[in-house]
Amino acid sequence: MLYDLNKTLEKLLVQQGNITPNQIDISFEQPNGQWSARLSRPTLNCWCFDLRENLKLRNMEMTTNRNGTQGRTTLAPRRMDLMYLVTAWASKIEDEHQLLWRALAALKRTSSLETRECEGLLRYQTRDVPLLVADTSNTTINLVDLWGVLDNQMRLGFTLTATVELDVELSIEAPLVLEATIRLGSSDDPSQHLLNEGGREELKIKPKPGQTPPSAPDDSQKPK
Repeated sequence: MLYDLNKTLEKLLVQQGNITPNQIDISFEQPNGQWSARLSRPTLNCWCFDLRENLKLRNMEMTTNRNGTQGRTTLAPRRMDLMYLVTAWASKIEDEHQLLWRALAALKRTSSLETRECEGLLRYQTRDVPLLVADTSNTTINLVDLWGVLDNQMRLGFTLTATVELDVELSIEAPLVLEATIRLGSSDDPSQHLLNEGGREELKIKPKPGQTPPSAPDDSQKPK
């Protein structure tokens, strides 16, 4: 679900914020010092740092479904708040501010995400996903303290809160690994899963939303 929300927000920022993916990156990693040191071009960072139930929206009503002489009673899905810290990163401060302002305008323009426009499992939510942008009036989180644990210099940014459903009765079957690594090269002993030195290449493959991550080929099937 979190992955699907990230992909939905990324699509929204690209479409509504007029962000060109081959010129500006969108990242959901933690913006610590090691991450920012690896940046090579302007980047918009959306880091999800808090997850909690929205008690004001809790619904304790139960629904009973009958099947012949049997019945099953279930609770309504819980409503969960996901809070993001949105920041912009560039070599020039004017580029950072312009990118951040563009993202703020795109998200403020959208009061909620319609389920039919969402990615993955978010399409099956019974309610649209409301967005609360640049509003910390209902939270006790101190952003100064938050930056203190990131081992990085504080950046101008804003918060984004998305409220999604958590169906505790729903069983989801999905791969736990969303990235596969395929090793290419020759081997004198494929049974030991060892590659010869030189010519070795590793490819990281990420599936599209809804697809199952590919499995790395068995080294025993590679030619010697």
